[in-house]
Amino acid sequence: MFRSSRAALALLLIAGILLAISFPIFAGGPPRRSQQQISQERYLECTEVSGDVTYYKNGFLKQVQRQAKVGDRISRPGEGIRTGVNSSANLATDNGIANSRMSQNSNVSIKNLGRQSNGATTTELRMNQGQLRSKVRSFTNPQSNFKIQTPTGVAGVRGTDFIVIVKPNGETQVITVEGLVAVSGGTGNQQVTEVVGAGNYTIVKPGNPPTKPTPFNGDARVSLEVLPAPETGKVRVSGVVNPINSVFLEGQSLPISPTGEFETVVSFPPQGILKLLVRTPLGDEQVYELKFPQ
Repeated sequence: MFRSSRAALALLLIAGILLAISFPIFAGGPPRRSQQQISQERYLECTEVSGDVTYYKNGFLKQVQRQAKVGDRISRPGEGIRTGVNSSANLATDNGIANSRMSQNSNVSIKNLGRQSNGATTTELRMNQGQLRSKVRSFTNPQSNFKIQTPTGVAGVRGTDFIVIVKPNGETQVITVEGLVAVSGGTGNQQVTEVVGAGNYTIVKPGNPPTKPTPFNGDARVSLEVLPAPETGKVRVSGVVNPINSVFLEGQSLPISPTGEFETVVSFPPQGILKLLVRTPLGDEQVYELKFPQ
């Protein structure tokens, strides 16, 4: 009887040891990452911050955000940088392969940052709105890539200087300054890819494939017409610009048709002056003052 009790106790002790070995998470939590693993993590770092720039991270229940600063790093899906009015930021990749300049009212986050065993790197960003100019050096590893995903398309490069613009309606514009950019878009399995060479651009509207590459013209000129609107105390402002440009009336972005036409109705300005700004993707601007008799 005594021997049976000791045997049973020994079996219980062995079982307890086996349980402790099988489920260490209950005793010590998840294994910690080594310093080597941390040092090998991919990231984008803020090297310049100007104006209202926000760092954010999508948490389980809510989004965590704070004022961004030089040295901030984003490395995991859901982490991003957002710029406000008249603000900008610069993001540099950890391996120095690319620098991306964020213009005002832009939102860029991480989709995927990875490194393969053969040394190839994957850099995939999400851009929901705004303008981003990226200068990417040529990759030494043929399996490396750099991509920017927007609501309507994907722009992928292997070494180039290019600009991605996402309009408020989701329309994407891609301008190639140097090199080649492969731009894909469409619906479902009906994806079409256009290769955009230096000095050309393409436009991807929601649910449509990219347009054929068109030579880029950085002209900021505009043809304007201002007429009284049917509503009392309002005026109708319309015009035509290069469709790749952006137009702002009193700081508000105006929708532009594929042929460059825009139109809006606004209240009669109290001071008798409306300011209209035309901005090219390269950052050149032209301001027009529309004066009205008092």
